[in-house]
Amino acid sequence: MKRVFYVILTLVLVVSCTKDDEGSIFGNASGDNGNILSGITVKLYSENTALLQQTTTDAEGNFNFTGLDAANYYVGATITVGDVVWDTGNTPQIVYVGGEVAKEVVLTLNQK
Repeated sequence: MKRVFYVILTLVLVVSCTKDDEGSIFGNASGDNGNILSGITVKLYSENTALLQQTTTDAEGNFNFTGLDAANYYVGATITVGDVVWDTGNTPQIVYVGGEVAKEVVLTLNQK
């Protein structure tokens, strides 16, 4: 009986100690006039500026990156409308994501 108890206790401890340490970055991107919403390319870079992922905003300007390890990330955005380029410039936002944390980012693009 003791052996069964210890096996069950061990299983409960193993299951309770495994946790999901993945973080998320989500947010909204738009032009400085607030009109550009969908189709903005949002890029996620590592702290050493290597491109990790990219996505495009939905119809409401929303984007997200999930399954991220705890680290510092740079987030930047760009879109070209006709001959006009809109982007966040040379200083994208740096975001720290910790275990089980979701960070909200608001990106405002400026016309170049």
